[in-house]
Amino acid sequence: MTESNTNSDGIIIEEISKINNINPRINRVLSMLLDHFIMCLLIVPLGILIGVLAFQFGQNFNKLTGIGLFSIPMFVYFNKDFLRAKSLAKRLMGYQIIDVKTNKPANELQCFIRNLTIIVWPIEVVVGLINPKRRVGDFIANTKVINSKKEKPKTVWSDLKNVKLKVNFIGIIIIGGFYFYGLSLIFPGMN
Repeated sequence: MTESNTNSDGIIIEEISKINNINPRINRVLSMLLDHFIMCLLIVPLGILIGVLAFQFGQNFNKLTGIGLFSIPMFVYFNKDFLRAKSLAKRLMGYQIIDVKTNKPANELQCFIRNLTIIVWPIEVVVGLINPKRRVGDFIANTKVINSKKEKPKTVWSDLKNVKLKVNFIGIIIIGGFYFYGLSLIFPGMN
């Protein structure tokens, strides 16, 4: 990179480019950690806002409403790879999720399903060290992670503008609803 490119891209992208030259296993786990960090930066404030609203309305909420409110920031997390099967971290580090059978970008439902394994995230990191192409969620969703062209963060906005309603979105809502309801049965204090 020339000095002018470095200045226009920013120090974060420059540092990520340096990281990309290390061991692919470590690089993939760093991508997972960066994904998790970015998503936490997005969903924690959203969760706090929802918590404040829930506190304001107090006892007017029932368990189903609590599950619904809790699921909003988690839906954001589970759909981090929604746009062209690339999260922000994957764009920066040069990765994409593909369908194992077709070798085409994974669809939105596959990306959602592969992220449902957040409840075993430490195991996902260990699996990512062993197999940088596939983690537990990838085996469930029949996907894998491949190297792809690195992209700037602003590509997320242009992709977001081009989103069109698809049948997969209904599947995501239904599976998500069952998932969160199931979690509420496993962890009864989630209301």
